[in-house]
Amino acid sequence: MTNRTIVVGLAGAFVGMTALLLIGGVVLHPIALALAVPFGAVSYFLWYHASGRLHDQARRSAEQAGPTERERARQRARAEANRERAYRAAGTDGGRGAAEGRRAGGRGRGGASGPGGPGGTGGRDPRDRAPAADRMSEREAYETLGLDRTADSEAVRRRYRERAKRLHPDGEDGDEEGFKRLNEAYEVLKS
Repeated sequence: MTNRTIVVGLAGAFVGMTALLLIGGVVLHPIALALAVPFGAVSYFLWYHASGRLHDQARRSAEQAGPTERERARQRARAEANRERAYRAAGTDGGRGAAEGRRAGGRGRGGASGPGGPGGTGGRDPRDRAPAADRMSEREAYETLGLDRTADSEAVRRRYRERAKRLHPDGEDGDEEGFKRLNEAYEVLKS
């Protein structure tokens, strides 16, 4: 019931019945005392509801319980959709998997091509190769992280983590391309 006056009126009626049963139990018959107990309990719960304490307690316990099942289902659905988008984006190289695409000449982790592609090492030591032309410059990396060039490595790491939490593809507001660019910027500034 949401109408407070009705609940207060019911509580008053049950308090009156409890009082009558207690008096009747003392004066007339002890069985009336046994009947007074449930009436007293109902009176207490009606008063507890009318005072607003029941609602407050229910709200506090709901806050402590965490997200509802519906909210958890929404979070799982968003994460699944982000994963699907990531898989589709990685598989856009004509049906090959992401790892095959990198081996066949796509961009690898450091921005360079694999051994068979242009700019590949061809059996030489990978440390001997020249940096790839499409690799992000330091200036672009600092701009991507939103830092000035005087920032130390600790500031770079902090800013990277802060932005990675926000841009991660599995997050609520995830941005896969922004996350990739952020990782590339961090790799440039870390080394």
